Amino acid sequence: MGAKASSLLLLLGLLGGLWLGPVSELAAMDLAEGWEYRWGDSPFNAEGVPVWTLDQSSAAWSAIGFPSNPPGRNGQTNLWVRTTLPEGDWRDPVLYLFSVDLIVEIYLDGRKLYQYGRFDDAGRGRFEGWPWHMVSLPQDSAGELIYFRIFSDYKDIGLWGEVQVLERIDLLRRLVSGSIGRLIASGLTLLIGLLSLLFALVQPERGVFASLALFALASGSTVLSGAQANLLLFDAPLFWDYLGAAGYFLLPVAMAMLLQQWLRPAFQRLLGLIWMLNLAYLFAALSLSWVGVVSLAETYPVFDLLFLVSLLVMLLPALRFFRRGTRDQHLILAAYALLSLLLLLDMAVAHNVLPWGQVPLGWGSLGFALAVVVVSLTHYARMQHALRLLNASLEQQVQARTLELEQLALQDSLTGLKNRRFLDETLPRELALAKRQQSSLSVLICDIDHFKRFNDRHGHAAGDAVLQRVASHLHRVFRHTDLACRYGGEEFVVVMPGAGMDDARRCAETLRQLVKTDQIDYDGQRLEPVTLSVGIASWLDVERDADELLQRADRALYRAKANGRDRVECSD
Repeated sequence: MGAKASSLLLLLGLLGGLWLGPVSELAAMDLAEGWEYRWGDSPFNAEGVPVWTLDQSSAAWSAIGFPSNPPGRNGQTNLWVRTTLPEGDWRDPVLYLFSVDLIVEIYLDGRKLYQYGRFDDAGRGRFEGWPWHMVSLPQDSAGELIYFRIFSDYKDIGLWGEVQVLERIDLLRRLVSGSIGRLIASGLTLLIGLLSLLFALVQPERGVFASLALFALASGSTVLSGAQANLLLFDAPLFWDYLGAAGYFLLPVAMAMLLQQWLRPAFQRLLGLIWMLNLAYLFAALSLSWVGVVSLAETYPVFDLLFLVSLLVMLLPALRFFRRGTRDQHLILAAYALLSLLLLLDMAVAHNVLPWGQVPLGWGSLGFALAVVVVSLTHYARMQHALRLLNASLEQQVQARTLELEQLALQDSLTGLKNRRFLDETLPRELALAKRQQSSLSVLICDIDHFKRFNDRHGHAAGDAVLQRVASHLHRVFRHTDLACRYGGEEFVVVMPGAGMDDARRCAETLRQLVKTDQIDYDGQRLEPVTLSVGIASWLDVERDADELLQRADRALYRAKANGRDRVECSD
């Protein structure tokens, strides 16, 4: 096929020189009628010329509309077909064959024009791939009989698709322009596959993106292998056929995996069985073909049957699920149904159930991949939005919890009063405010008399009950603007902003009387009364800091203890 490479250089040279003129006036001529066929293989004379090409009579030949699968095969593997080349004023004529099952030699006037594949002495050969063929014709070949020697142990035998005579440049243009759609579709699909593969490595929903990557790479490879311009770039038909077979055989695997991600868990086991069965066939078929046990061509009919069953089995639960699916799932299933239809049409054409025609499988694969990408990205965007909302909610909860913990850190858990830490933070601020505003400020230190002896006699649980009762009296006596704290143990401190000594003493006496006369029941028993000693200090504008004010109140408390307890003493 070296002529293909030189033809590509010619075409690129013309396009590079901006030669964009119209196609030749002589249009391509289809060889769709006037064919004859003959089963078996021709003997060769001493000069190596097939004898059948030397006898132009039609006695041993049978007419056929198109030289594909003539009747009466009966296990035959060798076939000859012939036709008359059309008249035309050709400058550089070529014969274009879309495909041949399986290998072919072409003769004109007893001379071999072209050969694809190798015929052995028995007229047999092995599968060499399914390329298109471009056969150079002599300028004066119009009206001549052209002969095709064909071997095929495949289910089909003969020519397939288009058979035309046209100018070489027109064919090259058509091959390149006809491949653009497949190249674009396969390129975009393969790009989607690579991007999905990257997402599968970094995103949490690895299963969805991995399945999408597998499907996009499989369908992209299938579509790319069918682009006829490939052979102009890399003349290796078996390579492209193996690439196409691998992608084609992977399609049901990837489709079942994708649907398994979107329809789970309803049909997970069924879809899992489908993709595992198809994957097993892929490895078996390609391996056996690679080592020569079977030809690659022979793996297609069995797979087509398996693929047909897989499509139908996958389509039925998908349609059943369609009613109760989401909008995203509806898009996936609609794209899947369209792709399945195109695959079935392509399969029907391949098996001669429908007339030959190129099914736009590439665009169906790209459409399915894009639908899954749109859904995946939409789902990803929704997930990111949900994560942002969740993060915001968590931040609010953390802030609320932090505030709660801060409050708990400043609160005594037993009495519900503020604790010493709160006092240490608040008293300096209140004192500074009193100094700035030249207002009154008093501090009371209260201590339960003989509390250790009370605990030793009644137990610490009873002591806790007494502490809680004293705290409740503090809430009753003092204003909301006053700050009551548990200073530690059985000591309490009250900060009274705006209160002078007289107000503080009056409140202290009220508190002392309430505590002294309170009757506390605990565990079914009446506890003995407790008393309270209180020391008071008011701001005199002589204290340097809050500690000095507390020390003055503490000295007043000490005097109350020394003077017999159950009393209120004021600082000097």
